Amino acid sequence: MRHPAAAARTRPAPLPRNAGLLRAALALSMAVLTACGGGDDGTPVQGPGTGPGPGVGTGSGTGSAAIAVDASPLRAVLSADTSRTATQRVPLAGGTLSATGADGAVYTLTVPADALDEPTEISLTPLASLAVDGLASDAAYGVQLGPDGARFSNYVTLAITPPPGASVAVERQLPIGWSGADDTVALAALDPAAREVQLKLLHFSGYALLLARQGTNATLEPARHRLGSDAEARLQSLTAERLLQERQRQLLGQTPAQLNLDDIFAAYDEEVLKPRIAAAGSSCAAGRLAIQTVLGRSRQRQLLGYADDAYSQSALYGDLMAQATAACTREEYALCRDEHIITRMLPYYLGLSRQAQLLGLAGSPGVADPAWLQDAEAATAKCLNFELQIDSQMVLNEGSDVDAHTVRESISTRLPLPFNLGIAFFESGGSYVAVSPDAAPVNTSGYSVAYPHTCASVHSTTPLGLTARGSLGFTARQGGVAQRAQVEDFYLTPAFAPTGFAGSSYNVTLSTPRNPTGCENPATHTEYENWFTSAYPTWLNPFADPTLALAIRQWTIIGGDVMATKEFTTRSEADASENVTVTTQLVLFHKPAP
Repeated sequence: MRHPAAAARTRPAPLPRNAGLLRAALALSMAVLTACGGGDDGTPVQGPGTGPGPGVGTGSGTGSAAIAVDASPLRAVLSADTSRTATQRVPLAGGTLSATGADGAVYTLTVPADALDEPTEISLTPLASLAVDGLASDAAYGVQLGPDGARFSNYVTLAITPPPGASVAVERQLPIGWSGADDTVALAALDPAAREVQLKLLHFSGYALLLARQGTNATLEPARHRLGSDAEARLQSLTAERLLQERQRQLLGQTPAQLNLDDIFAAYDEEVLKPRIAAAGSSCAAGRLAIQTVLGRSRQRQLLGYADDAYSQSALYGDLMAQATAACTREEYALCRDEHIITRMLPYYLGLSRQAQLLGLAGSPGVADPAWLQDAEAATAKCLNFELQIDSQMVLNEGSDVDAHTVRESISTRLPLPFNLGIAFFESGGSYVAVSPDAAPVNTSGYSVAYPHTCASVHSTTPLGLTARGSLGFTARQGGVAQRAQVEDFYLTPAFAPTGFAGSSYNVTLSTPRNPTGCENPATHTEYENWFTSAYPTWLNPFADPTLALAIRQWTIIGGDVMATKEFTTRSEADASENVTVTTQLVLFHKPAP
């Protein structure tokens, strides 16, 4: 949200180079680069950085001769032990989750604060078996992480602890990961500063620690060219292999080498980064991919001790962020306007706003939000624009003898419900996103009063219009506002409150019946019996909600301009002094601004 004092669009003050990007490298995207790891068998090897790594050159184009991508990449053959799956809902504050395989291997996932965009149900499923044809190993300790493909705004750590008593020599440790429909294998990134086996992850797939049969260097030599199914994965594997070699040197007490990855970064920029930046404005997917690639590259550089450079600054403050978000905002709004898909726009905007704040680009007093976030806010306001038509009919039967009477009244109103920037969240999961800007008139029709007793007479009826306000919220059935493609996944919960004068009234004269016939002692008075005083109270009990006030749920979803409808009948309580029956028809219209 814009700060009230931020009237002008100003460029955010630059972040310290390591502060903002180390906190969140996944700005506005669902994915980011993930470093991968490799190994050495402890025998003398060429020092990392002393020359171009295997398969690395300076050419351009994915799959070029500079970064050859093998037509037959390594694939994992695995089976999951679902009986040992551990599942836990991890809040935004983070948490720890562990699972133990049948062989006694323990897998522990640590999620830091601010790694998640929303509370997420995470699962760890140990593997019953794992084999990679081309990587000979004596043992494999693997786990599948879920939800598959989940992305994070901060590194999560997966620790793999082999079974008690297992011999796990440093020079045989080979961490791998697999992804995609074919479970294509690449090397996975070990934390170079940790003696324990700890993988630093920015996305979920499957990961394992292999115990290489002949040592990692000898194991990788004949299969290195088959790691990864594209240039990006190939380069990540090469980077990780050099990191693992250096880790092994340190743990084995050997002389550290000067780590130099300039050749890999240069190849990565030519083969992966520049083509993605060039295509950033063509679509939302391309824009997200470009942003995630730049910021993932920046996070890798920082993790490896390299200084940040102009690419990441461009992603944060330059045209790249503006191009990417413009494409995403345009596509999300088109879905809302043309197909009336209303459940994506708000989560998109909230996620974008949160990520901007994590990156230090929004939420600072006196500093305007970046223009791309303001544009997303405006598109959200245009998308979440509704009108609620309410038509309701009341029949009231009350009193006895001379006072017995029937009151009928029909009311109708159409409430404009535009997007409201003061989003309010509640413990029950509701999120009001639309509030009537002004009280709307409530029209009355068919107001009639009938006293059948001969000693009672109605002199006049005065239909008086009410006014009403309303608010509309969306509550995901899982709780909270979640990203869903279909409106059926949400309860629509409008709150409706009449305001102003008490409504229609009538004048009645009641006389005392005289025996054997006639009436005497007439008295005239005004009665305020109407929809507001008698019908509306019947709504309050069945639709009451401790946090949402009046919440009308379980709509019939129509879609299109007529978003949803609901019809219901409510009645007064059985022991009430009056008998009220109220029939109501609601129609919710989606009216996105052009």
